[in-house]
Amino acid sequence: MALIDDVFGKIPATLLSQWGLDMTYVKAATSEVYDPATGTISGAETSVALKGVILRLNPKELNGDYQTNDIKVIIGNDELGNYYPNVRDRVRYTEAGSTREGRIVDVESYRGDEAVMHNLILRPQ
Repeated sequence: MALIDDVFGKIPATLLSQWGLDMTYVKAATSEVYDPATGTISGAETSVALKGVILRLNPKELNGDYQTNDIKVIIGNDELGNYYPNVRDRVRYTEAGSTREGRIVDVESYRGDEAVMHNLILRPQ
C-alpha cells in the first residue's frame, strides 16, 4: 500500500460525509445498442448515491477548455469502489431547490495504490 493511502486515504470520505451534498453518480451502460430507425441508444445505467462538494471554476482553470457555466465537483472514492469516473458518466445534484444533471467533461483522480478522490468538471445540461 502506498503512503498516500495510509496517510490520506480516509480523509476525503470523512470530510465529504460531514460537509458534502447528496448527489447521484450515473454510470453509463457498459453495453449500449443503437437503433438506427429511431436514433436512440438503449442500455442499463447504474446509479450510485454519494456525497460531493460543488465549486465554481476559477479563471485559471477555465484555460479556454471549459465554459463559464461549468462547475467542479469533488467526490471521494468509497462509494465508487474501484470504478474510475469517465466522460460517458453524469452527476445529478440539487441547485436552488431543483435537480440538475451535469455531464462529465474532465476527470482528475488523486491516488496512491487506489483512488483517494476525484475532481470532476461538469457541464450542466
